[in-house]
Amino acid sequence: MNLEFKEQVWKAQFKATEESAAFEDKLRTAYGLAYRYEAARLLIGRSLAEPSRPDPLPRDTKFHSRAIPGENLFGADDDLWLCALILDGQFGVDATVDDLRALTEAHWARGYGLVREELDRCGANEIKLVQRLAEWLPETGATVEVGGMPASGVTGEIRLKVGSVSRTHPGDKPVDFVLNAPGIPPHIALMGAIGKGKTTTGVQIALELASQAGIPFLFIDPKGEFVADGRPIGPFAGLSNVGAMEAGTDPVPLDFLPRADAAPMKIARAAMRLRDTLVLCCKSPGDLQKDLLRTAIERVITDGDDRNLETVRETYEHELRAAGKENDSIVSRLNELTHLRCFDAKLQPAQFFSQSWVVSLKGLPEELKRLVTLVLLDAVSAFLLDQPDSPVAGGFRSFRHLLVLDEARKVLKERRSESLVDLVRQGRSKGSVVMLLSQDPSDFEGQTDDFTTQLGAVIAFACAQSQKGLGSLQGVFGRKLQASEFTDTYLTPGIAFVKLPGREPERIRCWQPGS
Repeated sequence: MNLEFKEQVWKAQFKATEESAAFEDKLRTAYGLAYRYEAARLLIGRSLAEPSRPDPLPRDTKFHSRAIPGENLFGADDDLWLCALILDGQFGVDATVDDLRALTEAHWARGYGLVREELDRCGANEIKLVQRLAEWLPETGATVEVGGMPASGVTGEIRLKVGSVSRTHPGDKPVDFVLNAPGIPPHIALMGAIGKGKTTTGVQIALELASQAGIPFLFIDPKGEFVADGRPIGPFAGLSNVGAMEAGTDPVPLDFLPRADAAPMKIARAAMRLRDTLVLCCKSPGDLQKDLLRTAIERVITDGDDRNLETVRETYEHELRAAGKENDSIVSRLNELTHLRCFDAKLQPAQFFSQSWVVSLKGLPEELKRLVTLVLLDAVSAFLLDQPDSPVAGGFRSFRHLLVLDEARKVLKERRSESLVDLVRQGRSKGSVVMLLSQDPSDFEGQTDDFTTQLGAVIAFACAQSQKGLGSLQGVFGRKLQASEFTDTYLTPGIAFVKLPGREPERIRCWQPGS
């Protein structure tokens, strides 16, 4: 293929019609599609399955204001898309990018009409629609999974820098590292006192990782630095594929309970998990209350109607009254969660975690921040650990999802919270990456001895330290650590003490003061 023509296509802008764009938004919500181009490809591909070419669009066609670059629209399989379109249009050597754009947008518009009609024939049932569309696929023997997460992101090694500068100090040599090298845990911890740059560096690494690996992320933002008026700000502001919300004002649209037809054991585990999380944030409820809460949650799941926390609260209150008990701290905590509208059961986990989100907890009381965080961790852990192992190509495991937890100390110090520990210990084979941002090594004291050995990289800016905290990092650093290695004198602004996979502990300049 002519490389100059291909480059022009990459830079060209393609637009959907206004009607198609609105329909694509519904498809993205229904199927958990993270990016606009995923829905666009579905419509274009459906039209290409027709034996005839589409009619050209009228001159007065109203297009959606936001275009998609050709590089994103066709992606890694651009050669296949371009070949299909060129053959369909019977283009010769004198064809222009405008010719290709006109044909693509005509297919896009026709595909919208075909898929919309198919959805109407399915009675607006999105599951049936997928099954109908699968009938247009070639006979390859492959199966189509409905409701599951994408198998993985891109294949091959994922190589990252350590911040915007990423050079040794001293030495000034460039530094990068492979996050998914064979035998290496992919999880990352960043620590540092307030204002030392750990969050800025962590966000840079997270965005680079999500972009390279082609995976969605969940960024839990307790301080509310990256969300304003329901929109992402700061380094996330230019990303059109990232949802943002402020819990308590904009409810998190996640249905974290299993379906009513799930296996009884799965329902029981989910009920016990939510019960244990709620109990962590309540004042010493008794065994009877715990059992009544578990029963109430199971009943809400199996009834399958109003699957929300309001119904859990009402059902639990009914169980309490039937047992002759008064309202307790569990009811109070559920009242807070529902009064501030922290969750809304709109999206199934497969849909929610297939998109990228920044969740601000800024407006919540401290105890409620912890509870919302724990519920989110329960949900992502339960969902990801239930997935099949992600594929390995050339020794490099593909990733599936990135979780970023700021102010992680509030969860790390909670010995009874198991979801984060399970995700760090078991998530590697499922393609899960966890990034923890905390203030100092002592934040890991609440965890078991082998927790930090599951970290592939530790990036520490100047921070406080205790002997017990330093001891918790010895496993990942591979030697005994000294308090002096974490001081302002040793780690001047922009410098971090870093342990990367396959490298000895060293100081690295992550960012440049004043830049």
